[in-house]
Amino acid sequence: MTQEDAASDDSDPLFALHNGTCYRTPVDLQLTPDRGGRYLVIGGCLAEPLPAVGARINPGMQGDFVLLNNLDVLPPIPAEQTAAYEFQIIHLPLRTILGSAYFRLPDEITAHEEFLRETEAYLARYLANALRLNTERKLTSFVFGFLVPQQNPLGRFQPRYDLRNLVHFIERLNMFLAAQLASRQNAWFVDLDQISSGMGKKLCQDDMVWSYTHGTTLSDGDHDHDLQRIHAPAPMQRHYAQKWVEFFEATLHEVFAMARTLRASDPVKLVVVDLDDTLWRGVAAEGTLGILEGWPMGFIETLLILKRRGILLGIVSKNDEAFIRANWQRIVEGQISLDDFAAVRINFRSKVVNLAGILADLNLRPQNVVLIDDHPVERAAVQAAMPRVRVLGQHPYYLKRVLLWAAETQSATISFESAVRTQMVKAQIRRESARRSLAPSQFLGTLELEASVSCLRSTGDLEMARALELLNKTNQFNTTGERHTLESCHRRFFAGHTLYVLQAQDRFTRYGLVGVAWVENGCIEQMAVSCRVLGLQLEDAFLAHIALSVVTQGVAVSARLRHTEANMACRSFYRRNGFVQVAEDATLWAGSRGEPPRVPPHVKLRVGWPGHLVKTDTAPGAEEMLPAQAPT
Repeated sequence: MTQEDAASDDSDPLFALHNGTCYRTPVDLQLTPDRGGRYLVIGGCLAEPLPAVGARINPGMQGDFVLLNNLDVLPPIPAEQTAAYEFQIIHLPLRTILGSAYFRLPDEITAHEEFLRETEAYLARYLANALRLNTERKLTSFVFGFLVPQQNPLGRFQPRYDLRNLVHFIERLNMFLAAQLASRQNAWFVDLDQISSGMGKKLCQDDMVWSYTHGTTLSDGDHDHDLQRIHAPAPMQRHYAQKWVEFFEATLHEVFAMARTLRASDPVKLVVVDLDDTLWRGVAAEGTLGILEGWPMGFIETLLILKRRGILLGIVSKNDEAFIRANWQRIVEGQISLDDFAAVRINFRSKVVNLAGILADLNLRPQNVVLIDDHPVERAAVQAAMPRVRVLGQHPYYLKRVLLWAAETQSATISFESAVRTQMVKAQIRRESARRSLAPSQFLGTLELEASVSCLRSTGDLEMARALELLNKTNQFNTTGERHTLESCHRRFFAGHTLYVLQAQDRFTRYGLVGVAWVENGCIEQMAVSCRVLGLQLEDAFLAHIALSVVTQGVAVSARLRHTEANMACRSFYRRNGFVQVAEDATLWAGSRGEPPRVPPHVKLRVGWPGHLVKTDTAPGAEEMLPAQAPT
């Protein structure tokens, strides 16, 4: 049962679930609890409460605080201490960046433009110092933007988008900061102002008492200094409504959700929807359709956005398929196409059977699926048969926010493979249909299958984001199941490891990057291959090239294989390619000392030299064709 259904008998818990400090970061799609870990907090007074608040949210999350208020250089942190951090949070105090000079500038716009350039230069230098651990280790870094004042200090009638308006000046600093972080690896902008706006700036932000450069929450920190006044004021919370603790909680929920996305925890790969009273109001076949405006239109927009993120869409509906297809455009008013859905099951069979068929066609596991259905009996039947499927649909007003804002439907980057995943999966289905009409050897021979292998040498390679995505989201053909961060990959590259990547295409589609393998001193420490190409023997071609590359360097080839809950697809992989399990280490397989594995004859394999993905014009022999039976 989902949290949505569990709370349905009592409106108060349901309201609290969707309106508390997790409003921006819904937990409805979370299957596994966040694990604990250590993180570093660097910044001024705004950041100081974060470790205590983080432990309050999750006792397993332990934060250390380093004050960086008026200092320009990050103090030294012992290497053994930094190695324990999963990520760091950085808050750059606005007071340090902006100072008080802004309020003494001449009124001319040119003076403000010059001051903005100077401030941006100082901000870049200050940011570089604060991000030292990111520069050195690629440590995951979440950097807070600046809180933007609620009103133009010069008045409501003054130009809104003018640098003489402090609101716009700080907005420009946020734009600059976000651009600086976008140019770095593994450094992410946290829109603190958006969090404050969502909660209500008047409840959590101080720009009505202290200096504008305070840039933080309202505080009673100096109340003691005012007790000797003729009329001693009451504490600040007696004058203004305050939710600063909730603001810090919401901020950390945002950071923890971003970390969860980077770890690829419980990722959603497929959203399957019912039709009547789910995709639209009413029952189409009965002529009781309601207006599409309102939540149905918002839900349709949501599905199209999820598709752009690389999440597949499916339909499972008890309906007359011929009627639905004939009337589709009229029903949805052209807002979404049946072609936007990777799999469609419209019939009167059991939804459990239909959903199982879609999972088999798409080679997905139940825990990567969300089903949206308005009918409680259908939701209960699916959850009884597939407990790991996440089920929503009782409350249509929550669908858009949960599906778009949950950590489990987001990714740090949208790769080429993500953007065209629906088309690739449809091509995969056509390919599998062709497979069923031919003998295996005949089928493979008709594919016109081409592949290329290249090596990545640093996290700066253009294909690194997709390689990391594949490592962290592939389960069925993943020889160890190990997950990675950009920081851990940086350490591997620094230690001399090589990351091989495999790209492929056939007459049906271009699959993009579908294979990755970490190799160290002749040992294939991990190999992962996308489920979209399993059965095409691309993994065998990939192994053949790696093995030959290792052997030609005068090193014996070996490989790691650790059983996981999901990697049945690769457990016989090394044995069928001539590797032998090492008696002293059950996870280690030794390559044959005789002839190395061969590239299957139906695969045309090309080799890209290291670095060719970055600069193809300077890599000699970047696309040397390999003979099918004798890779060289």
